[in-house]
Amino acid sequence: MAESNDHHPFDHCYLCQNLLKMKYFFTTVLIGFVLLMACQSEIKDKPGKTVPPEKQGDAVVTTSTDDQEAIITFQPNSGGSKPMEVNMAETPVTKGDDTDLTPEEKEKILEKRRAKTAFNNGLQYYREENMTEAIKSFIQVLELDPNNDKAYFNLGKIYAMQGQADLALSYYEDAIKYNPSDSGSLVGVGMIYFKRGDLAKAMDYYNRAIQVAPKYGLAYYNRGTVSGQLKDYAASISDLTNSIRYEPNNDKAYMNRGLAFFYTKQNDQACTDWKKAAEMGNPEAVKAVDIYCNPSKPQEHK
Repeated sequence: MAESNDHHPFDHCYLCQNLLKMKYFFTTVLIGFVLLMACQSEIKDKPGKTVPPEKQGDAVVTTSTDDQEAIITFQPNSGGSKPMEVNMAETPVTKGDDTDLTPEEKEKILEKRRAKTAFNNGLQYYREENMTEAIKSFIQVLELDPNNDKAYFNLGKIYAMQGQADLALSYYEDAIKYNPSDSGSLVGVGMIYFKRGDLAKAMDYYNRAIQVAPKYGLAYYNRGTVSGQLKDYAASISDLTNSIRYEPNNDKAYMNRGLAFFYTKQNDQACTDWKKAAEMGNPEAVKAVDIYCNPSKPQEHK
């Protein structure tokens, strides 16, 4: 969907600054996690006005009762956006004759059905990249079902990818309020704090996401990247290893782990990871292999 001009293609690689000072230079820029947020939770206070979504890559949004992952990640040059996939609980089926129900009970059932229809409409609009109508549909869900954490989550995702940080944060926080185990919203908030330079808060939310979703590859990736920026390379290597275990197609995890190995003077492991990332199409890894894994060129650490 859900997420270029203003994003560097590798916004979230840590350790970049020191590499630029070495004899043989290669550019490593932070891998992008631009997810933004807001402060209010009243639906009526959250405007539906939107701007066209960015086209840089896939943002896969998944939230379901049995799936721990809710991923937002930039994949440069990967093509168009993929649809959000969010499962809503089925509308309750009544037993017996409807005449046994009170008017209030019948109305609640109808509201649940209308909410589900609005939710599915929101997903369809999202797939069509009509974010204005998608937002309207998800807001309609909340008017009918104010405790629907998945609608809050999706609104947070949409506003995050459009760069509306305050609104994104507000909806993410509402999603967490109604579902404290919403690992996707926890990571989304963490990424916003990372973008704002508040690494302590970002780490707190990544920790919480991993606590409720211990196989969530992106949460390990984000936390490992922050650890690398904080020069805790052992913790970085550990988290990035878990990220690769649970999300093996993330070339940036190999790139970043290679950097952590490099700074702990484990050149063989660094080159192994960079070669793997290069094979997966990571251009920064291609540069790293050429500069630091080429026997004909001297290698040095600073």
